[in-house]
Amino acid sequence: MTKKVAFFVDNGFEELELVAPLDILRRAGLDVDLISANNQDAVTGSHNITLSVDKKINEIKDILVYDAIVVPGGMPGSENLKNNSTVVEFFKAMYNAKKLVAAICAAPIVLNAAGITNDKDITCYPSFEEQITYKSYSKDLAVIKDSNVITAQGPAVALLFGYEIVEYLLGKEARNNVANPMLIDVLKNNL
Repeated sequence: MTKKVAFFVDNGFEELELVAPLDILRRAGLDVDLISANNQDAVTGSHNITLSVDKKINEIKDILVYDAIVVPGGMPGSENLKNNSTVVEFFKAMYNAKKLVAAICAAPIVLNAAGITNDKDITCYPSFEEQITYKSYSKDLAVIKDSNVITAQGPAVALLFGYEIVEYLLGKEARNNVANPMLIDVLKNNL
């Protein structure tokens, strides 16, 4: 059975942090629903790119049908998601059900609002750690996985964030099957 991912978004999202992981998850064969947290048919990012969504939040009756819940960063998108009580409750439910919860850039503030980060090793966009309660914070690691929680730093690591989600849900071979044809090694060699 194909694993399902709920990818929530609101206006003001960081485009790279949405499109790159979304593309990677779908390349890996995951069933991903891009869901508008504000019940609109389309959302506009912080750099004025507008995208259509697959579903609206009011259409989600049982979040636990999903295997993972993901949010991109960006401002004010992350703040909008953090202030959305339904999104926060969905994160709590998924985390408590031991399903994957993932956030990049500023979006770990959503995890914090759900009480998820308190005892976790995390990363996020520099300075947002000041708004988060955590066990430890790394400014050096691009992506951190701590049990069923994945956090990542920002736009430049959006690919790595997507690969980490794929590996968590489908394994290392699935990750490599997506990353290698995307020429991740060329990127690594040029950094």
